[in-house]
Amino acid sequence: MQEFINRQFFNLTVFTLIFGVMFYDVIHNLGFSYVDEICAVLLLLLFGYKVLHSKGWEFNRMFLFVSGVFVFYLIYSFAIHANTKSAILTDFVIQLKPYLAFFCVYAIHPRLTENQRRIIRQLILLCSLYVLLIGVVYFIYYDLIVYTFGHMSRLATASSILALLYLYCSDYSKTDKMIFILLLSIGILSGRSKHFGFFAISLLIMIYFNKSFKMKLNARNTAFIIIALACTLFVAREKIYFYFITGGFGDGRTPSDLFARMALYYYSLEIFTDYFPFGTGFGTYATHASALDYSPIYIKYGMQNMHGLTKEAPAFISDTYFPALAQFGIAGVILFFTFWIYLARKAMKVYRLNCHKEATIALIIIIFFMIESTTDSTITHNRGMFIMMLLGLLFSDIHAKLSNSVHGTDENFIS
Repeated sequence: MQEFINRQFFNLTVFTLIFGVMFYDVIHNLGFSYVDEICAVLLLLLFGYKVLHSKGWEFNRMFLFVSGVFVFYLIYSFAIHANTKSAILTDFVIQLKPYLAFFCVYAIHPRLTENQRRIIRQLILLCSLYVLLIGVVYFIYYDLIVYTFGHMSRLATASSILALLYLYCSDYSKTDKMIFILLLSIGILSGRSKHFGFFAISLLIMIYFNKSFKMKLNARNTAFIIIALACTLFVAREKIYFYFITGGFGDGRTPSDLFARMALYYYSLEIFTDYFPFGTGFGTYATHASALDYSPIYIKYGMQNMHGLTKEAPAFISDTYFPALAQFGIAGVILFFTFWIYLARKAMKVYRLNCHKEATIALIIIIFFMIESTTDSTITHNRGMFIMMLLGLLFSDIHAKLSNSVHGTDENFIS
């Protein structure tokens, strides 16, 4: 059974990388936008196969809890008539998808052979040349990015995925770390400040997390965290200043002068108070579904005439992620950050147990999502789902390593 799962997971990984990451927007431009849904269904089938062939139909308790939370919010959304039924269901699927990817991969415990990892590394190098070519040609022929990646921010995300996947499939040598940084540097061509910040902090981690590094809170590590944050903020300073200071509030410093992204942040604070503690429900705020069936929340808070947030042109409604947590209220915010803090603490704990590569990549991925979520909803998109699959694979490898080590572990490593 496990050999079948391993083989099919490798095929799914290659399929998702090619069609769900690299050429997703090309396929989308041709009129087909369900590649990530196909990948999610295939992953679910693998998960179902594993469960049906396991003794007792074992389910991860944390997976059941997370699923239960989403089902609760689904019922809550219907109960308060948050939006149309189709909008609620659409958003339910979109929001659940990344967590589904993480837990399904973790549950099936796939293993990639050395030959499969070598094939993936070779594929990554080919894809990186493609991304590099697009990034360079972009400065000569702007429209090429529209046909290939849709937007330069997605080119940056693609380079991040290729770099992270390469590092995972490598031996984690100094040469591999250098290649990781080189692959990540391709995203600099995008000109996205958030990628500059992610690149800076990833570079510092590759330098600082060496054999002598100890994962504990001391003066040296505290200084590193301060320096890393300072470098990240410095390289992203112009966009932070534009979006959240001058560009956000404009000259008048009044809500009516807010640009779309800052408006979503601004009004989310009111929503947290007005809809305490469970928020406005699925399909209501700062999400793709809330634009498909225009949410009444935008009208209630006077946002319906703001550029990019109108019913006729809602292009910027799902342009960020953190404001979308207003859908889930203060309770949802607590649950969201508890999940990521839980994974980060697990990664820091196993770093001390000789899982350096897996723990480091897991922490970098967590940082990636925290940075991306400030100005993009990557976590709920196709590329976000792929990175969540990789995160699930990392924690699956950690579980396997600890199970076979002198430290030991139990079946509830992520319980």
